[in-house]
Amino acid sequence: MKTLFSLTITLCLLFTNNVLCENPISVTWEELGKLDYFTGNMPNSLKELQNKKIEIAGFIVPLEMDDYIDSVKEFLLVPDPFSCIHVPPPPANQMILITMKESIPLDMDFRGVAITGVLDIAESENGVFGYSLKGESAKEANIEFEDPIMEFLTY
Repeated sequence: MKTLFSLTITLCLLFTNNVLCENPISVTWEELGKLDYFTGNMPNSLKELQNKKIEIAGFIVPLEMDDYIDSVKEFLLVPDPFSCIHVPPPPANQMILITMKESIPLDMDFRGVAITGVLDIAESENGVFGYSLKGESAKEANIEFEDPIMEFLTY
């Protein structure tokens, strides 16, 4: 057991910034919303998340639509289940392009999903700043949200 622990510590020290070994930082959509996606200006608290392991909960928007899709590896993560990439899409600071190491079940999205991975903040080819994340793991999040349709039907 002691040998396994020593091997784990040694491997952690070999990786740059120990990103693979650190505990994820819990991040909110409110914090991500502080990025000015036109200029790239952001508070230091957001700059410090660059290339750090984070965890954020949201909802999956698949990028490939097919009748046979039951898992996804690349998708957008958004703060609420009513967001989509059609008109009007959420602002760039309220979407994260996720690329998972391994595919995850698409049905996780019915309750929301918490994704852990390394965050990148970058400027796209069209000059808009946004987020991408190299996903390492995913778990159900059971996010509570207000459904505007249900609210309308209760009146």
